[in-house]
Amino acid sequence: MSVLFTFPGQGAQRAGMLQRLPDAAAVREALDEATAVLGRSIDALDDETSLRSTEAVQLCLLVAGVAAARALVAISARPDMVCGLSVGAFPAAVVAGALDFADALRLVALRGRLMEQAFPHGYGMTAIDGLTPAALGSLLAEVRSEGLPVYLANLNSDTQLVIAGSDEAMALAAERARERGA
Repeated sequence: MSVLFTFPGQGAQRAGMLQRLPDAAAVREALDEATAVLGRSIDALDDETSLRSTEAVQLCLLVAGVAAARALVAISARPDMVCGLSVGAFPAAVVAGALDFADALRLVALRGRLMEQAFPHGYGMTAIDGLTPAALGSLLAEVRSEGLPVYLANLNSDTQLVIAGSDEAMALAAERARERGA
């Protein structure tokens, strides 16, 4: 049997995700290494406020992916293959041995900062889980107007979709999506 480790991109983050990692030596070592390389504590990187930052989200996904993979490898669950979506390609490369974790931390921090600078303030992306593309498309058509731009941006799976637009339009779309079971 072959083992695949797969690492998600933005949208998979959750507040407290780093605190929910297993209490294992490999995890603690990865967290300590990330703190040392970044020159700041990563303990609060995954709170609700911090996760509004693209840099924090991407760093959390990298650190969580590498730490969890190291914990699995420590108990002899070694991957035969790795893959990653978007920022998930970085932990995949680290686990595959193609990229040093310290280099990945520096690259992902820079990537996140540059992405934040390139994107206008007041706009962003939101993952919606639990609606089909057709249902979300109809919902977005109801919300979208000249003052409330919002569009379907990415299809992560049949029912995990990403929208992009103004913060106000995305908040309204997310609220209506929750009302419809998302």
